[in-house]
Amino acid sequence: MSLKQAKTLMTQDEFWNIIAKSNKGENLHEVLSKFSDDKIFGYCYWWDYFYTISYKQDLWAVAYVVMGDCDDDNFDDFRYWLIFQGREVFESAMKDVDSLCEVFEKMGDNDYPARSEEMTDTPQEIIDERHGDDAFYEMEELYSDLYLDYPKINFDWNKDDENSIRQICPKTFDKWWGNDRF
Repeated sequence: MSLKQAKTLMTQDEFWNIIAKSNKGENLHEVLSKFSDDKIFGYCYWWDYFYTISYKQDLWAVAYVVMGDCDDDNFDDFRYWLIFQGREVFESAMKDVDSLCEVFEKMGDNDYPARSEEMTDTPQEIIDERHGDDAFYEMEELYSDLYLDYPKINFDWNKDDENSIRQICPKTFDKWWGNDRF
């Protein structure tokens, strides 16, 4: 049995179109369930790809500033949220983390810059609904490249040194440090 390369089963454009149609993840199940199993695993590849490349110290600094604290789990939730903001916001943040200031400003009173890990379970739910419990875990073995290794982060900031954080994301720090909105 030859393994499939999940990254070849869906393009980045298709991935971002799914994200755009999902209403920031709210109706991801409905949108994604229209796709074949292979396409869903292609989606999983691109989700993991963007999730992994967003594992960056400068994005973590922004999350720390805006959320008031940010452990590993909170940073995961922040990156889920970031992907669900769509391609333009994601790519802007990857180039300049301070670009998120405008996104935070436009958020509603009940919005929070984090999404639950449950949102990432949607592909598994769809595959398991189609093929039975644990089918996703059995099927994921058919794909050679579903999961990427996290890069090592070298932090240029320290949570106990406000100035070091400000140097990473000055616009975000000046606008959101100590905020009581999020």
